Amino acid sequence: MYFGHALFLEGQRRMRLELSSEGRYALRALIYLARVNRRVTADTISADTGIPRRLLARVLAKLSRARLVRSSEGRGGGSELARSPEQITLREAVEAIEGPFEVTRCIMEERACGTGAPCAMHEAWEEGQEAILDYLQGQTLSEFVSQTAAAVRPEG
Repeated sequence: MYFGHALFLEGQRRMRLELSSEGRYALRALIYLARVNRRVTADTISADTGIPRRLLARVLAKLSRARLVRSSEGRGGGSELARSPEQITLREAVEAIEGPFEVTRCIMEERACGTGAPCAMHEAWEEGQEAILDYLQGQTLSEFVSQTAAAVRPEG
């Protein structure tokens, strides 16, 4: 997850917080798997969600390494959630793909900031980061399954 460039809406300039394509695909795949609640092939996931097959393989591998998805190859193979949707947080899902979320760049360009002597804005940035992490930790996949029914329609 990164802070992107300014976005203009209705004459106002706003900073945006944005997931990478892989991050968006990971959430889409996880929500799909939660909805179908069974083992599904990557080809089926790709066809039903519109996620490009090549990118889906990379996303599923990362989700598997993070123990969010169980995948197997061969006859009867496919992918399924490793835990119930109620036990998978958005923070886990996002960090499995994007890595740990942190505001990494000091606004003072580190000239006046360090671990021993943080700049005046350091605490404010840390509080903002903690608020985002708390929100992501408090949201589970199950909360988004019904809300995304129209966006992700599994066949079958």
